[in-house]
Amino acid sequence: MLKHVVMFGALGLVQTSWAVSVLPFTESFEANASAWVYGTSTAPIWAPSGGALGNGYISGSASVIGTGFGTIVFRANDANNASGDAFVGNWLSAGVTTFSAYVRHNADVALNFYARFDAGAGRAGSSVNFLVNPNLWTFLELPIANETTSFQSYGAAGTGLSAFNTIFGGIQNVQIALAADTANAGKTVAVDLDGVSMVPEPTASASLIAAGVALLAFRRTRLKRS
Repeated sequence: MLKHVVMFGALGLVQTSWAVSVLPFTESFEANASAWVYGTSTAPIWAPSGGALGNGYISGSASVIGTGFGTIVFRANDANNASGDAFVGNWLSAGVTTFSAYVRHNADVALNFYARFDAGAGRAGSSVNFLVNPNLWTFLELPIANETTSFQSYGAAGTGLSAFNTIFGGIQNVQIALAADTANAGKTVAVDLDGVSMVPEPTASASLIAAGVALLAFRRTRLKRS
């Protein structure tokens, strides 16, 4: 597991409530599978090299189905402390603006994948579909915003902004799934995952870094004057 840390510590910006990891965060599967599972509870295969980021990645087999949610392939569950629970908590207060991941599969045709974000009690949001061609690491990037260009459905949490706020105010599990696909139902494929990331608003990060630098410069100036 790899965490990228911005200068939050220097500014004294510490989350005191249940919230996601310090941002930005990338799960690179550098040392192991980081307690992710595939299917419902099966430990994925971990490979130490060959990932999209040049290091480790995880793999699991999945069958394409033609109905419902399709097939949830990988899960980062709060119950398993996946990625040290870095993805668990209030994404809105933490300032998460983008979720991304690298996916690869070995089917003989392109397949649709999506991300599902679960807040428990049936409250979940399903992203739009991403078409992934076979045998190539494909970068999936999703703005975390209440827009139809990001999310195709919400479950058991109302609709619109209310549902979005309820779900992303308390994420418990992150899932990577194969979309329902009647044309390719029955195919069994190997799926690989790497570089699962959350990032904050870039301008906000830049502002925080600039503020930290300015604070240090101010302190140096005061020390010199004294």
